[in-house]
Amino acid sequence: MNSDAVHAPDLRSSAVLDDPHPVYNRLRDEAPVHWNASLGGWVVTRHADVRRALLDPRLSVEKMGRFEQRRSGGEGHADISFLARTLADWMVFTDPPRHRELRRAMQNAFLARDIPVLESNVRGVVDELLEPLGPEGRMDLVADFAHPLPAIVIAELFGMPREEREQLKRWSDALGRFVLGDVESTGHDEKYGAAARAARAMAARFHDLVDEHRRAPREDFTQLLLRDGAHLGDDEIVHTLMFVLFAGHETTTNLIASAVLWLVRNPRLTARLRAQPERVADAVEELLRMDGPVQMVFRLAREDVEYGGTTIRTGERVHLVLNAANRDPTVFERPDELDIDRGRNRHVSFGPGAHFCLGAPLARLEARVALQGLLARFERLELEPEPLSWRPELVIHGLRALPVRFARREREADARRNVPGGPNIVERAP
Repeated sequence: MNSDAVHAPDLRSSAVLDDPHPVYNRLRDEAPVHWNASLGGWVVTRHADVRRALLDPRLSVEKMGRFEQRRSGGEGHADISFLARTLADWMVFTDPPRHRELRRAMQNAFLARDIPVLESNVRGVVDELLEPLGPEGRMDLVADFAHPLPAIVIAELFGMPREEREQLKRWSDALGRFVLGDVESTGHDEKYGAAARAARAMAARFHDLVDEHRRAPREDFTQLLLRDGAHLGDDEIVHTLMFVLFAGHETTTNLIASAVLWLVRNPRLTARLRAQPERVADAVEELLRMDGPVQMVFRLAREDVEYGGTTIRTGERVHLVLNAANRDPTVFERPDELDIDRGRNRHVSFGPGAHFCLGAPLARLEARVALQGLLARFERLELEPEPLSWRPELVIHGLRALPVRFARREREADARRNVPGGPNIVERAP
């Protein structure tokens, strides 16, 4: 179906970004492949088409060179050129064969972790963040928990002092306004200038980190990356560390916050998970399907391709809406209902194929342990009566803040002792 079949909505509008699923459902039914002027490209929403496109080598992820070329000679070209060169080394923006070289450098660093030790470390961070809270009170679940948890975990994986996490957060936030398609940023300095300054500072810190590891080797992610990435240059190693920090931090923060929002709005499910903490892993998979942290990804057509009976021409942009595909009724029965008994969950939140997210096991682990920790400690988690505020970004669907009131459980220590370990999180792409 082509773009004449439906009035294409403004997918950059705050109304859509705050509550995208009604629009996604309509597009999936009426115009599953359509040209969208607000994005300057094609939008694909059905599960079969999205999954096929994620596996299609005719669609490229390499957009940084084109981005730099489009901005050549304009305001802040030096900043834009630096950002383009830096992000061109990010695995998510590279095609084979270079993608395979970057992935090979990272794979063992992610998969060769001691899972029980890693889980124990994550539980320790959860304890550290929640233990100081009083018997009842108020907190911003994003700022006080979902944001610092993955930041601390990643800093420790890298072999960095956790005290640096606030600086890492500021750099990541500035870079995110560029990478994630912030629709509120205006002007060069607010988006590109700030992102370039953050990227330069982050790169300098990670060059120092690499030097530290060469002088005094230790057992952590950075050391494994240096070992398995011996075929890469120092800039590529540093840019890979920047990517892991950014991607692992952003996605996990939004996954945890969104999951808690679903739980506080579904008290029966919350009660069930308190009684059956071993089912939290299943809940995480269903929450990834219902409202995954990455709502769309970008591709560029290398040649003419056809999806849903529509021809996409060489050089045209393609936006694959993962969160629309994850509620396709041809794949998922009662797709708008959260059902942890769904069984085999064919969501595409982490993407199949060559670009399957290497950080997916860690994200699943952190989300599961975080939810188990919250459920074991708190008898009550309730939303504060104030409007929710969503981040103004195209790529990520996430909350700016999640204010909640809490009350701790009387027999909290017993509940925490009964939290089981989850399944082995090391998984291969489907």
